[in-house]
Amino acid sequence: MFAILAVTAPIFLLIALGFVAVRNGWMPREGAVAMSRYALLFALPALLFDTLAGRSLETILVPGFLLVYVCGSLTAYSIGVTVAAIARRTSPLDNAFFGMGLSMSNSSYIGYPLVAQLLGESALIAVVMAVLTEVLLIMPLTLILAEFHRERGRGGLLRTLGRVLRSVGTNPILLAIAAGLVFAAFGWRLPLALGRTIDMLAGSAAVVALFAIGGSLAGQRVRGDIRSAAAIAIGKLLIHPAAMLLMLGLFPALDPTLTDAALILSALPMVTIFPLLAQRYGQGEICATALVVTTLLAFVTLNLVLWWWGIGTPA
Repeated sequence: MFAILAVTAPIFLLIALGFVAVRNGWMPREGAVAMSRYALLFALPALLFDTLAGRSLETILVPGFLLVYVCGSLTAYSIGVTVAAIARRTSPLDNAFFGMGLSMSNSSYIGYPLVAQLLGESALIAVVMAVLTEVLLIMPLTLILAEFHRERGRGGLLRTLGRVLRSVGTNPILLAIAAGLVFAAFGWRLPLALGRTIDMLAGSAAVVALFAIGGSLAGQRVRGDIRSAAAIAIGKLLIHPAAMLLMLGLFPALDPTLTDAALILSALPMVTIFPLLAQRYGQGEICATALVVTTLLAFVTLNLVLWWWGIGTPA
């Protein structure tokens, strides 16, 4: 357990440092927002591009992992939507963000440094595939369902799909992954100066992203429907890993390192932009509270999952 804590504690301490810095006024909340935008627009895209561009294409996309991660995430999503609809006595379309909360991990900000330290750089392709699942499947599905519910049969299907496609098509992380796949496919290399610039940006990603998570949490208020928020938090930390374990059992022919990565990524708290997306549809308070609660509880549950699964020696 101490070996596990030696890896996970610094990650959560950086999040805590960002939280304390903003909460105590050592850094304005706008500064944390700017750091988050820097991570999203520059550092993380550089990191993902760097991970892919130097590999061969056949080592990057692993169909078995994609099958497991997509099925596990969709299972958790379906459970979240269904249970919320029954408990709240509402239409399933009204509960898209409950599904997203259970199934969309913070793979880029938290998963990347965690997987790199626990499993080594060879496992980072799992993070890329998880991000692809989240950006191309979970987030668009959520936005489409939420838009359909808001339209309530008044049409606007093409308008809704157009909005979602624009959002996905201009996502800097997805564009970086696409560029990295192209470079890997053709064996291209960046000029030395540009390559070193990308390396420097990539090197800043983990610290800036983790600090920014803490800063963003400091600006979230724990209020609204606490029971629903707690249900989302518990579901994310328990149901998503359980669904992933089920899929790993159904599709066992997977590299052990990628198996470990799938479980680690599913056990993470949800993505930081969760409440920002939900705010537009009147569910921002519930989702903000769920994000805070999940991130706090994840330090305990994640370490327990790693210990139980036997993942604890840094690569």
